[in-house]
Amino acid sequence: MKRIYLILIGFSFLGLSAREMGEFVRDLQFKPLEFEVPKITSVKQSSGVEIFSLKNAEFPIVYADIYVYHGKKHLGKRAVETAKLLEDSWELSGSATFPKEKFLETLEFYGASFSVSIDYEKTVFSIAYLKSTEKEVLPVIKSFFTAPHLEESLVMTTKGKLTEEIKRRNDNPTALGSRKAKEALFRATIAGTSMKISGLESLQLSDLTEFQKEILEEPKRRFLVTGDYDLKAWESFFPSLLEGSKKLESEIITPSLLSENVKKEGKEIRLVVKDVNQTFISMLGVLPEHNHPDFYAIQVLNYIIGAGGFNSYYMREIRNNRGLAYSAGSNTDFQENYGTIQFFAMTKTESAKEVLSLMQELIQPKIIDSLTEEELVRAKNAIINQFVFQFEDDKRTLASEVRRRDHNMPEGYLQNFRREIDQLTLNDLKRVGKLYFQSDKLIVTVVGPKVLESSLKGPIKVLNPED
Repeated sequence: MKRIYLILIGFSFLGLSAREMGEFVRDLQFKPLEFEVPKITSVKQSSGVEIFSLKNAEFPIVYADIYVYHGKKHLGKRAVETAKLLEDSWELSGSATFPKEKFLETLEFYGASFSVSIDYEKTVFSIAYLKSTEKEVLPVIKSFFTAPHLEESLVMTTKGKLTEEIKRRNDNPTALGSRKAKEALFRATIAGTSMKISGLESLQLSDLTEFQKEILEEPKRRFLVTGDYDLKAWESFFPSLLEGSKKLESEIITPSLLSENVKKEGKEIRLVVKDVNQTFISMLGVLPEHNHPDFYAIQVLNYIIGAGGFNSYYMREIRNNRGLAYSAGSNTDFQENYGTIQFFAMTKTESAKEVLSLMQELIQPKIIDSLTEEELVRAKNAIINQFVFQFEDDKRTLASEVRRRDHNMPEGYLQNFRREIDQLTLNDLKRVGKLYFQSDKLIVTVVGPKVLESSLKGPIKVLNPED
């Protein structure tokens, strides 16, 4: 662990000085970190729930997550606002036995915490409590599932809160630009549909209770538990639900679907008009699914181009060497059936044209073809060393293993990750660069004042934040 902390300290100094530290870092040589992936226990209960556990009795605390595989993609013809309104109302409403604030107040009295999150694929219930209060806490939590109690007045309050959030969601140009880019890439899907005030206002309590009932009846579940736990205490917690008893309507997003949406946008720059001091630029594109063979090479090339902080081309060329941007970089997101990549920068309005041109130039084949073996080795070592932080706590370790299974990653993916990264060559990076790092395969979104319509190069499509 001491070696891990030393690496952390080394990386923390990178942000102290942009240009000077960027030059200093290039001379540092990080060797690949050696570590063992923790062994995770996985068993299937008679109820059908799969349990993932990692014992750690160092502290008398239990951490648990219940994954129910019913999320936003199962909304069907319901309004997209249903999931968020239910998420924010559910835990505050408590149960029939512990209604409204009594539910959370009782848990807090015993030092426990509880939260609900409805994401795209699944609904997650997160729990933490002291081992000494287990007999008092578990019945309270169980009542939440066996006797849910959505309260009309709390739903109305939550509607008001979400309405205010929608009204303020365009304040941050980065969040605004990312949302508008996502709406274009995920067009005609639930994932690409943003909430509207009119949608919120049309929802009834019955819409929420119907969706809540579906979630609680979903048989596919996983239970992740770490800390000083006793699985016997949870034996009667889960109901026996018949697998496949109900077929759910859900959408499936694929790389081909997203690529078609990119084609529909064409080569137009989407200018979201907003009077801001700092212009945000986004280039969003399509990647293959998580278990695709190109996953590893994409990770390394992305690190070199934009994800490597001060080691990346974007930070070094756009910010450090030319002083054109406050920040610049890239990130990837891999899911079970698709992936995405976003290149971004925050700059002054008068620099927007030059920064966008430079962002496009730095991912051209001639740049990627000029990568050196030294750059490749540095990127591979950095990724291998950072990989250890997936196991910095037991809860995250379990989540990594479950994500591997959810995304159909091969057996031994976590154990073999370092080897797969280490065996990559420059030819692998050049190949994926030509496939996925192409400016004509990216949706360009700019958030800035209307004056950019005349200064940006290329066809412009002008949008308002709520168009």
